[in-house]
Amino acid sequence: MGNISRILAAGLCLLGMGAAMTASATKTRTYAADDSAFSNAQIGYAPMIDTAEAGDAALRYLELTWREAEPEEGVYAWEAIREKYDFASLREQGIHLVLRFVCDVPGQETHLDIPDWLYAQTKDGSWYDTDYGKGYSPNYANAVFRAAHHRVLCALAEFLGTDGFVSYVELGSLGHWGEWHIKSEDGLVPMPDEAIRDEYAADYLAAFPTAKLLMRRPFRFAAEQGLGLYNDMTGEEKDTMEWLGWIAEGGWYGDEPHALPAMPTFWQDAPVGGEFTSSLSMRDMLGKELPRTLRLLEASHMSFIGPKTASVKYAKGYNAVLKRLGYRLRVTELKLTPCADGVCAELTVANEGAAPFYWEWPVNLYVEDAAGSTLYTACLPLSLPKLMPGDSQKASVRLEGADAQELLSGGWKRRSLKHLTIGIVDPMTGRDAVRFAMKAEQKNGRTTLL
Repeated sequence: MGNISRILAAGLCLLGMGAAMTASATKTRTYAADDSAFSNAQIGYAPMIDTAEAGDAALRYLELTWREAEPEEGVYAWEAIREKYDFASLREQGIHLVLRFVCDVPGQETHLDIPDWLYAQTKDGSWYDTDYGKGYSPNYANAVFRAAHHRVLCALAEFLGTDGFVSYVELGSLGHWGEWHIKSEDGLVPMPDEAIRDEYAADYLAAFPTAKLLMRRPFRFAAEQGLGLYNDMTGEEKDTMEWLGWIAEGGWYGDEPHALPAMPTFWQDAPVGGEFTSSLSMRDMLGKELPRTLRLLEASHMSFIGPKTASVKYAKGYNAVLKRLGYRLRVTELKLTPCADGVCAELTVANEGAAPFYWEWPVNLYVEDAAGSTLYTACLPLSLPKLMPGDSQKASVRLEGADAQELLSGGWKRRSLKHLTIGIVDPMTGRDAVRFAMKAEQKNGRTTLL
């Protein structure tokens, strides 16, 4: 008996089609949606990488300062960083990273976030003590600084690898918190002009070819290169509406009138991320103002939030936000149809979420025995990045040959083959990793169809 025939036979048995079936019958099964909130691959909350309260989040947020990465010129602390954050364990668990490389994080004490050796070679930035906090804002136009940044970013990318461990890179480096703005009205050296900013952005584009890149604002570079965007004021209506306004209509950046072009449909091809604002309480955002929070999220088509995530203390709001982050895939229908020279198994897959799944991960149909062992794998011709919210795709596997026809008419008698499942494989681990939002058994990263 051929492997392809076994898929169909197993499905017919489990659907209760009986031992007899006419050659002209088409059998159909539909699946109800699962409206619960759950973490899923590449989306959801992205808590700080070293937090003890990450739960089952599939993402972790790594904010890495230049000072930590390169304590001595040309000497990188990769081994210490690998051990500190236990990268091996994260990879094994199938957890992916959101990365932001930063040079200036305002704090309570005067400090440097760039290495001492780099400060000694430049020293043309600004020490500050503002309502943001205390710290040092470099002169990002400095040629020595720019050359060193190019080198460290290349080294960082090489260290992290191209296995997909880093899913998202938020373009940091410039400005307070890496957010591409400087409090220059307080006398600090201002942000560099567009040509120099684009040099920094090009460094990221070259260094991280397999990651999804996101910028804080819809800069021209983001529009031209098809990058994503992130909003670090998520939940705050005024700032988020301004951010959405830039995306819809473009706008000024400082005294540059056309630096922010309109990017109204960018989210269809590139992701949206960000974190909750610190200007509002979780009690407000997840409690009395939850409808407003959800409305802003829906308008943003956001896939992940972190490192400031929703608080589990407010369970209703926590789950409501989680449900609105990223894709929600469901097999709505399975059809088994006899053909002239075989049988066709056709699946309809819908996306009922807020954004696409942005990676071309393999989608497989599996036949499993009673013990859960895989007996046969068929790759389905589905393109997940093209599956927009509210849309669906059909995918068929053609089963040809006399064995399939005989099984359709004669029934399925080998009870060792019991399950037809679907799964989406994470290339980093080689394991199925995506949960479908449907009322069906979920086990080992797969969803049971029959």
